[in-house]
Amino acid sequence: MIKIENKDVSASALVQAIKTGNESEINKAMENFQNAIAMQVAEKFENLQGENDNKILAQRGIRQLTSKERKFYEKWIESAKTSNPKQAFTDLIGIEGMPETIIEDVYRDLTDNHPLLSKIRFQNVGYLTEWLLNDHSTTNYAWGDINAEITAEITSGFKKIKINQNKLSAFILIAKDMLELGPNFLDAYVRTLLKDAIAIGLENGIVNGKGVNGEIIGLNRKIAKGTTINEETGYPVKEAIEVTDFRPATYGSLVAKIVKTEKGHYRKYDDLSLICNPIDYLTKIMPASTAQNTNGTYTNNIFPVPTDVIQSVAVDEGKALLFVPSDYFVGLGNAKDGVIEYSDEYKFLEDVRTYKTKLFATGRAYDDTVAILLDISKLEPLYITVLNKEETPAG
Repeated sequence: MIKIENKDVSASALVQAIKTGNESEINKAMENFQNAIAMQVAEKFENLQGENDNKILAQRGIRQLTSKERKFYEKWIESAKTSNPKQAFTDLIGIEGMPETIIEDVYRDLTDNHPLLSKIRFQNVGYLTEWLLNDHSTTNYAWGDINAEITAEITSGFKKIKINQNKLSAFILIAKDMLELGPNFLDAYVRTLLKDAIAIGLENGIVNGKGVNGEIIGLNRKIAKGTTINEETGYPVKEAIEVTDFRPATYGSLVAKIVKTEKGHYRKYDDLSLICNPIDYLTKIMPASTAQNTNGTYTNNIFPVPTDVIQSVAVDEGKALLFVPSDYFVGLGNAKDGVIEYSDEYKFLEDVRTYKTKLFATGRAYDDTVAILLDISKLEPLYITVLNKEETPAG
């Protein structure tokens, strides 16, 4: 009997597998991850068997389907039971397409339930293939006569980026027995899987993305003008700055490295964030930013410059990223022929149907100064410094 881990454990294992780049390990971790989700959703539906009150179902987290969504899932179930499921599903996607409301709901859950993604400039771009990225730190106006020079100065604050140059894919495994639970179950499973798989892929990409071979560009990558890009390893990883304390002079010098863009403009940093591994938060970041008060209680998140701390397993232990979230952009879109297709690329037991979900995405910091990589392996706990200034007797 295969042991099925809970969703959080399997999600962490999937992140670690992705970091290795080993396809076999990734596929195995993805299968365990999906089994955990399927088990979780199935248990919820088993507890709600016989419950027909839509209001009560909604209160218990079961989303009510629109007529278009229900029709889509019913036809999906029908196609999965045919003798030629691949062709039947291809026909379904070609005629119906996945309802946009499904993806819109997934996008909303992504930003609502994941701290890192809620900080990022996250944009659903639909079917667009290009997007203009605006440098919010640039003063995009000019006084004087309108001429080519002024127009060039104003438009220089924009960058055109490709949306469909990167693709995030995941497999959806659906056992035939699962189809018998109906459209609501299939919807809950698909939405949960899409949301969590995309979140894992995006978080890892935002932190570590190489910028080549379909990956977005991560915050830990050097993207300064003139940087040499390797076809296999992508953009080079930034050199980590060793940090041993978060005292005002130390922390101020770190923040000073990101307050100016590469063009020399000052950027706002009132949404400063620090991403770290959960283990490092407990053993490094929390002790370095927490102090005991005179009444015995503790005050945490003490930084000389207001900073939100975000925990993510995508960050390696011993490292952290200090960055301005508003200057990192993620655009997600989907192909017009649908975001889910039947796939024969990955083989399973005969009683399991395999589907592949794909989303087009792009992600990058506006420039190289948006984020700095920190080495926090020697970060010391916070302690109160008392200055003892001796008075020199007069005369």
